[in-house]
Amino acid sequence: MKSILCPTDFSEVASNAIEYAAQLTKSLSASITLTYVRPTIWPEAVQLEQEERTSAEEISALLKKMCQEVQNEFGVICNFNVQITTDTLEETIAALASQYDLLVMGTNGADNYYQYVFGSNTYHVIEKTKCSVIVVPRGCKFKQPDILVYAYDPDTNPVFLIDELKKLVSPLHTEVHVLHIAERKPSDEEDHKMEIMRDAIKARMPKNIGWAFEFQYSDDVPWALDHYMKTHQMEMLALSFHHRSLMERLFSKNVIKEITMISEYPVFVFWH
Repeated sequence: MKSILCPTDFSEVASNAIEYAAQLTKSLSASITLTYVRPTIWPEAVQLEQEERTSAEEISALLKKMCQEVQNEFGVICNFNVQITTDTLEETIAALASQYDLLVMGTNGADNYYQYVFGSNTYHVIEKTKCSVIVVPRGCKFKQPDILVYAYDPDTNPVFLIDELKKLVSPLHTEVHVLHIAERKPSDEEDHKMEIMRDAIKARMPKNIGWAFEFQYSDDVPWALDHYMKTHQMEMLALSFHHRSLMERLFSKNVIKEITMISEYPVFVFWH
């Protein structure tokens, strides 16, 4: 992962995400780009050009100052851009992120009942982009993870996803704990799938990356994941994203949406 995108709205949450992203950029020997998205609902209308120009200049000046601070403090390459668009904020960030290896976003979590039901802006970006994402909760400070917990479901997570994890954990020399949470004791078929994954890991991963495997039982996967992360004081959770069918959306919990709203630790989300 050599290029990182970090959106900002100059809020406290976004500033915290920039600091997190900058330290991660240094650890990965990567570069970082800060972006500000400015949707406009009347692209055809004649606007007050001086006001528009001054505002854009002020935004650019703030971003330039932030870039200089990031470069001076962390010794990494930092760029910036302003996106003026007629699309939504989520669509714009998702499209821009396709040009990068990793998107780092801050989140307030679920600010109200509406967001809890329909999802935060961060989750909507995850839905729309193909880029890997690290979600940084309010107040979460960077700590290079010694251990990453990968929530693995043998029914929906193909083995090749290990290659996506490798892009992050290999340069950070991070140990991976594979956690499978099931409502009941795993069937022989599920046990076989886990054995296949263990063999695939041995074949695909560098020998200096440690791996561990664990089963837990719960009928509430988001709660069980969050409880595991907090009680074991784990530093990062990894989840893989796939488009859910209508039946899944109607009758099963959306683990990623719920976790990104309640987590107090960074969450690494990648696609399959």
